[in-house]
Amino acid sequence: MAVAWSLLTAGCGQHEEPEHPVSWYLEHRADMEAKAAWCVDDAERQRTRDCENATEAKRRSLVGSQKSLAPIDWGATKTKP
Repeated sequence: MAVAWSLLTAGCGQHEEPEHPVSWYLEHRADMEAKAAWCVDDAERQRTRDCENATEAKRRSLVGSQKSLAPIDWGATKTKP
């Protein structure tokens, strides 16, 4: 009976999604956005390797997009009349 119960409960465990590296998330932006949003909901999720990778990929993609912006003109280059 105990063996039957252990076999039955073994199949009921949570199915884990595959873990992806940061580079994979950078190539699959929609998956990165979805995973990062899902991870924000729960502190336990945030500690998983996959959530850390998705969050890091999102951070890198945002930093990369900011690097392509034009410099901000704070008015320092304007000549005074």
